[in-house]
Amino acid sequence: MGLVLEGGGAKGSYQVGAWKALKELGIEINGVAGTSVGALNGAMIVQGDFEKAYEIWSNITPSSIIKIDDKLFEKIKNLDVTPDNIQIFIKNLKEILKNKGLDISPLRKLISRHIFEDKVRNSGIDFGIVTVSISELKPLELFLEDIPEGKLNDYLIASASLPVFKLEKVDGKLFLDGGFFDNLPINLLVSRGYKDIIAIRLYGMGRNRKVNKKGLNITYINPSDNLGGTLDFTTERAQENLNMGYFDTLRVLKRYKGKKYCIISNYKEDYFLNLLLKIDEKNVMDIANKLGLPESIPYRRLLLEKIIPKLTEILDLENTATYEELVIAVLEKAASQSNIDRYRIYEFDKFFDEVMGNYQPTGAGFSDRLPKILKNKDLVLKAVKPYLVGEILDILIAGMKPKSGGKN
Repeated sequence: MGLVLEGGGAKGSYQVGAWKALKELGIEINGVAGTSVGALNGAMIVQGDFEKAYEIWSNITPSSIIKIDDKLFEKIKNLDVTPDNIQIFIKNLKEILKNKGLDISPLRKLISRHIFEDKVRNSGIDFGIVTVSISELKPLELFLEDIPEGKLNDYLIASASLPVFKLEKVDGKLFLDGGFFDNLPINLLVSRGYKDIIAIRLYGMGRNRKVNKKGLNITYINPSDNLGGTLDFTTERAQENLNMGYFDTLRVLKRYKGKKYCIISNYKEDYFLNLLLKIDEKNVMDIANKLGLPESIPYRRLLLEKIIPKLTEILDLENTATYEELVIAVLEKAASQSNIDRYRIYEFDKFFDEVMGNYQPTGAGFSDRLPKILKNKDLVLKAVKPYLVGEILDILIAGMKPKSGGKN
């Protein structure tokens, strides 16, 4: 199995959370390729120091990565550096330019204390990284054997040289973050013959090169929520991302249901259809009114033919979504509004009961003030969706809620 780690600066804590899940699931990694922070995490994975990597990210602080004034850090920590905003970033933060970039000597010390070249080279695991040589004006895709002995840590720093960092020379040459050539180096492992690959996404700065997926089995682990800024090296953010990486990986590889919550569901489609059909005529008509749908149709037909397709659109589901996916999406929205812990594994019944027991209606009536003629216009629905979702959730949760003493 090959593992690919995308670049993304401070978002990299997510990958170590994912690694925790991979270890628990007993997935053996034979090759690792990473760019930028993905290269740094990749080295820790190759040398097998999970506990140390988890400890580093759990306790990370800005001063452990960057030598920087606290006030300047507050200005930049939530900025997600991308090729589109890098010029604005540099223009607005003139303090960085005065020093020709952020001083990452603390990061270099951290790497020298915890990444051991001999251990990496003797691991028996393929390890590749990406960087860009400014001096030679060319990208470099390097495996261990391509990196001179004693220079691994230097090349790891080279791979992670964001444009806002002070550039450091390796053997007299300047390097730039590998994300400017390939931030998700799947092709690096494909070139070694890997067919089964897990790719852990961060959606960080950089470009992702096209991959010919024919004959490949690629599993993507995608963040279920915002990972914060590229430079947000705060303990709170890192701990959130560690948890997210762990549960997102379990959700994908154990095929749990849900997009943000991990839900075990063994019910058939009819069960979820019946939950929706429980919604009584009054509630169906209330939803139709809020969506500007015709109310002259028999209410169950209205629910199945008009309301459910519109709900899949509002909840950002595919138009092929199943009844199970729709019901779970409704419950997840309600759970999020009710601040129900997302970092647990739920049986469907337990999740359902927790949502029903904790959901507090918004009581909003924004859609009631809209003229009916505007309610079924797509542009209007998109504009008012944040308000509309809460109002419709109120009705759906009330409609699916078991009657006093009853059971679904």
